[in-house]
Amino acid sequence: LTALLEDNLSGAGRKVTITGFQGALSSQARISALTIADDAGVWLSLKDVVLDWNRSALLAGRVSVNQLTAAEIVLTRIPETTADSSLPAPEATPFALPELPVSVNIGTLAAEKLSFGPTILGQPVEARLQAAITLDGGEGSAALALDRTDGGPPGKVALTASYANGSRVLALDLEASEGAGGIAASLLGLPGTPDVDLTVKGNGPLEDYTADLRLVSDGAERLAGQVSVGIPGPEDATGATRFKLDLGGDLAPLFAPDYATFFGTDVGLTAAGVKEADGRLDLSAFRVVTQALDLEGSVQLAPDGLPERFAITGQLGLDGQPVLLPLTTEERTTVDHADLDIGSDAAKADAWTADIQVTGLNRADLTARQARITGGGTIARPEGRPLAEGLLDLVLEGLAPQDPALTKALGSQLTGQVGFRWQDGQDTFDLPVLRLTGTDYGFDGGLKIGGLDSSLTVAGQGRLQAADLSRFADLAGQPLAGRADAQLSGQTALLDGSFDVTGKVTGTGLKLGVAELDSLLAGTSTIDLAVRRDTTGTLLRQFDIAAASLTAKAQGRVTTAGSDITADLD
Repeated sequence: LTALLEDNLSGAGRKVTITGFQGALSSQARISALTIADDAGVWLSLKDVVLDWNRSALLAGRVSVNQLTAAEIVLTRIPETTADSSLPAPEATPFALPELPVSVNIGTLAAEKLSFGPTILGQPVEARLQAAITLDGGEGSAALALDRTDGGPPGKVALTASYANGSRVLALDLEASEGAGGIAASLLGLPGTPDVDLTVKGNGPLEDYTADLRLVSDGAERLAGQVSVGIPGPEDATGATRFKLDLGGDLAPLFAPDYATFFGTDVGLTAAGVKEADGRLDLSAFRVVTQALDLEGSVQLAPDGLPERFAITGQLGLDGQPVLLPLTTEERTTVDHADLDIGSDAAKADAWTADIQVTGLNRADLTARQARITGGGTIARPEGRPLAEGLLDLVLEGLAPQDPALTKALGSQLTGQVGFRWQDGQDTFDLPVLRLTGTDYGFDGGLKIGGLDSSLTVAGQGRLQAADLSRFADLAGQPLAGRADAQLSGQTALLDGSFDVTGKVTGTGLKLGVAELDSLLAGTSTIDLAVRRDTTGTLLRQFDIAAASLTAKAQGRVTTAGSDITADLD
């Protein structure tokens, strides 16, 4: 019987081992130990398992379990699983409890000691579990109590829930609390890891269900409000799911104190929309309000995820006072003021526009008095294939990098353009327009990024003009001087480092900091080059220099085993 249970419980990537099985035909069955393992070893073990059940209840079509307990349940880690590559069914499936041929009633489901390994919750945890479950005729209820019992901060989770397929009424009552230094506060990185209390309560049919949510830390309310959903039933032919959020509170204490100016004491989040059965999402309205930010708009996404219509506007700022942004980057970033206005409408020739303005951008490595991005493009579906393309103009004024060499090279004002194009089914992302213009230099080119689904490759071409190379001298660490006009083209595979580059540089009065070479390059000079690097080595196909006092031609191959280069110099 033990072997039969092990064979039926085990499966691909899962091995179940049962030790000390007794009392199979009595009202109380026992298992000394049960373990579940994957290819990396045992990840779940149960000790001293007891099943106290009513065997005669099976004759009446009931699974009646008085007690299902374990002295100890140890979950050391999350099991290793294989991703399911199969596609989901195209039809949506309304929520319903399973209609079992028998009723199930478990009076007590308990574990005196429930242990979690440190990799699961960020710290080792021991708790006590007490639960009860009933499932009969499409109606079910559950009650669960989980109490932390180790020497860590006190913690408790209490859940009471019930649902009936006939009425589609869901009742949910969840209360979770932890003392200071608890698991949730530590995982979320809350400042000071305060005590946290969360309650979620709701009772109503799924077609019009509303749950009240409340989050408290350090005894003060941080977030409260309602979450509403309307999940279609079997008789609803539309299959559309409605949702609505209305939440608010004082979230600032849950973030670093430096962000108090951004959040203030009253943060609001509202949203409403519909998710259609075919995957179409209509977020008819949303708004996020903090002390420094007011962002609102609407978004409509097609079933393929491509925007059909969107309009988003926002303002950031506090009367010119620098506001520290709550970004994930380690660099502190402040902004005096910002405006955002982006929009698109399929009824207007698939066009979209964007206008983003930032004043007083300040980072440790870069400051800018003003930055502006404007532009537009199209979002369409030629031949049924989603396409997004556009052209953005960039203007930076009062630019001042922290690095003096970079400040000297870039100057205080930059303008540029970036054009992009992406289409579904193509394994590339195109940047056909890349322009950058400074005080006395400029770049004009384009890139094609390929291999998005495999090995990443970049191919491109461009022209760089610099009227005074001395501005790049500090950045290059060489006393550069003169005027240069360079044209480059080529491609590279980023994963293996291979490349194939050709180029031509035309210079006037070039100086590279080597006195003898600078004399030979006086006047007008040209440099033609062609270099390829692959798994066999680096091939110098061409390296030609022509100047008033110098001509040179070189070619050859460089490898780890040895190099062979020939040159003609005059």
